[in-house]
Amino acid sequence: MKRILIVLTILVLAGSGCEDFLDPDIRSEYNYNNYFQTEDDLISFANGIYGGLISWTWEGGGLFFNNFWVLQDLASDNAYETGPSIDMHDISNFTFDPNNTVFFYIWQQCYEVINSCNILLQESENIQRYSSPTVKQHLQGEAYFIRGMLYFELVKLFGDVPLYLAPTRSVQNTLIPRTPRAEVYNSIISDLSNAESLLVENPFQYRREGIPTTSAASALLAKVYLTRGALNGNADDFNQCQIQLEKVLGKYSLENEFADIFKLKNANRNEIIWAVNFSATLGEGWTTGQFIVRLMPTIVADNGVYNGQAWERPTDYLFNSYSSADKRKAATFITAFDDSLLNGAYIRKYWDQDAEGGRQNGESDADFIYLRYADVLLMYAEVLNEIYHSPTTAAYNAINDVRNRANVGDLPAGLDYQSFKNAILQERQCEFVMEGQRWYDLVRMGKLYEKVLLAKPNANIKQTHTLFPIPQRERYYNPNLTQNEGYQ
Repeated sequence: MKRILIVLTILVLAGSGCEDFLDPDIRSEYNYNNYFQTEDDLISFANGIYGGLISWTWEGGGLFFNNFWVLQDLASDNAYETGPSIDMHDISNFTFDPNNTVFFYIWQQCYEVINSCNILLQESENIQRYSSPTVKQHLQGEAYFIRGMLYFELVKLFGDVPLYLAPTRSVQNTLIPRTPRAEVYNSIISDLSNAESLLVENPFQYRREGIPTTSAASALLAKVYLTRGALNGNADDFNQCQIQLEKVLGKYSLENEFADIFKLKNANRNEIIWAVNFSATLGEGWTTGQFIVRLMPTIVADNGVYNGQAWERPTDYLFNSYSSADKRKAATFITAFDDSLLNGAYIRKYWDQDAEGGRQNGESDADFIYLRYADVLLMYAEVLNEIYHSPTTAAYNAINDVRNRANVGDLPAGLDYQSFKNAILQERQCEFVMEGQRWYDLVRMGKLYEKVLLAKPNANIKQTHTLFPIPQRERYYNPNLTQNEGYQ
């Protein structure tokens, strides 16, 4: 984590336009001790927190700009790296070490936004007057949701991580050891439970797109319980997961066509439970995503504008895992353009050709979809299989809803526990390509080593790669941090 207050980033994002943000002198205009005077100050700051999730920098951008979703698929059987980044190649080949900058920036970006959440939670108690009690409640709910979400990502990626629940206003405040994973999980569950109760009523007329809801908190809580249950074999966690999922079931619907999920006109609708919004509403159009430039081939263009670099490409193993009848295959991959065959498959699922055509520099207004209803259904099938150690009728119904949308038909009846679990893993692979899911799906189901070697026989995959290394640069800043097993 950079040893500067997040006020140097988020306060600027919240209080200035894009052009102002580029002026370093603007930073001196803000004083942490007197910035938060009114409800509007707090709302502006809250909006800036979302900017911290997406904002572009020379260091790689906010967590969801590229690093997070690229990492999850590169460090799996789904994708390999062709771009200029040695760090990305090392992730793809499992030759990474603690000096890999991708891990450092993910760590840094998470903790910067976490600190912003801590600031909001503290300062929201000091505002003297609110237009309505629900304003304070909802803003706090947003902060609890984002903090819980980011700690969840950190604990999955790195295991034990430092737990900061108050603003860090000095270097000394940051020099704490790693907090045991069990304690971090308890904090995540507490945060998301708070969010679930505080986000019930959104009092903001113009702050709705991209804002987490109580259902988003319930769905994320379910994923947390499922993850911890798989980690510890805890039946109570699986039961809690079921309870949380049943709060969400029936409140959303699958898009009729898989390809429609990623069309710009369907942003934040129907199947989308919560997404990190690019170039919309809170982002005010000043940030776009990297989906096209990272995934699409350079040959695909409109009006002479080349819109991709294809730095991340699908493995043959992934491409061949789809049946010919699976509608997701054509929606996920592109193999030809303008009647010309390409040199293999590329990932096209985020490219809304009708809406965006060929965008210069590969810019995209597509959102990063963090939670959607298909995930809820597949988690429900998974957790019922875990609870009963055999698939139930409800588990079959849940996975078959997803399969039938894809045109691959119902699963065969009579599958045992492991066969059904394998089917869920396969379904999740076909469903969530480049959605920041695959590496941890393999970890959670104990299939990382096996699946990676099937797709990448020369990968340097090890059993210890179920966690990533604590960034060496962070250990330099904080000598109290120990390293994960298997890393120097």
